[in-house]
Amino acid sequence: MKKFRFFALMAAMSAMFGLTSCHDDFNLDAYFETEYDEYEVDQIIYFDNKSDRAESYWWEFGDGYYSDRENPEHSFSAPGTYEVWLTIENDDESDDFRKVFYIHPKTVKDQAPETQPETQPESQPETQPESQE
Repeated sequence: MKKFRFFALMAAMSAMFGLTSCHDDFNLDAYFETEYDEYEVDQIIYFDNKSDRAESYWWEFGDGYYSDRENPEHSFSAPGTYEVWLTIENDDESDDFRKVFYIHPKTVKDQAPETQPETQPESQPETQPESQE
């Protein structure tokens, strides 16, 4: 009964003072942020890696491109829905995080304006020069 009281007291103190297991402080937690979840084709996305204690990074952008940089940049060349995965590792463990991005076609204002063909003056019927005899 004394052991039960001791453990109950320790649990109550941990809850009161916010004490947690030291092991939780060493778990890997993959996470990244971007400014938006929706972008346009060819718009550069800056990935801000918020992961802790990782020694290596592996990004899969869902369009066949990859990166091992800590904070990569990427743009998508076609409209669609893409899942971007970040996998982090250290000597003991690994973790991953996924985020979905919606890529839209470029808006009209971003496309080059079409040029109008130059107008040619109306043609005049050709006349034969009068012969001088």
